[in-house]
Amino acid sequence: MVYEKLDGQGMANLHSNADRMNWYKKDNKFSVDFGGHGTTMTVNNNDVLVAYDSATSNGMGEKNASVNYTKAELAKEYGQYKDTLGQLIATGTMHAQQRDGAGSTSSASSSSASVSQEALNKTYTIMGHTFKPVWADDYKSYVLVGTDGEGEAAEWAPNAIGYSVEERKQGMGQVSEAYKELYGKD
Repeated sequence: MVYEKLDGQGMANLHSNADRMNWYKKDNKFSVDFGGHGTTMTVNNNDVLVAYDSATSNGMGEKNASVNYTKAELAKEYGQYKDTLGQLIATGTMHAQQRDGAGSTSSASSSSASVSQEALNKTYTIMGHTFKPVWADDYKSYVLVGTDGEGEAAEWAPNAIGYSVEERKQGMGQVSEAYKELYGKD
């Protein structure tokens, strides 16, 4: 539901692309890709945090963007498509398994195994902004993504507009500490 809300091109378009979809699931994290850029959806209680590549005038960007939706608003808007969406996800999961090997239901690597569930459920404050861990298929690890469109913390902090050089340096220290806490190491 959240992917369709983000995509906004309609169920027919989503259905016509089902043969190219690759769906992955790991705990409360879901991701979908079409063999390239991925979208990651993290379900926490009544909210769904989505991390995706921001669009540019030439197509998909290289920096992450994020948006948060409530389960209630998604169910209200897309609940009538639940069965169709379930079929699309099943097809996409099968494609991912075929592409990655029959035993694979997730693209998570062993590096993610060192991240505790407590660390994944936590929010991190960097330069007064809130960041949450989100699975990034491209990096095969969790990254800290801003909840208000900041993107990935380590990319945002050194380039944050409206902050002094010293504040950005302090922000990078906060990023380092947050990742150290997330992974339990540097």
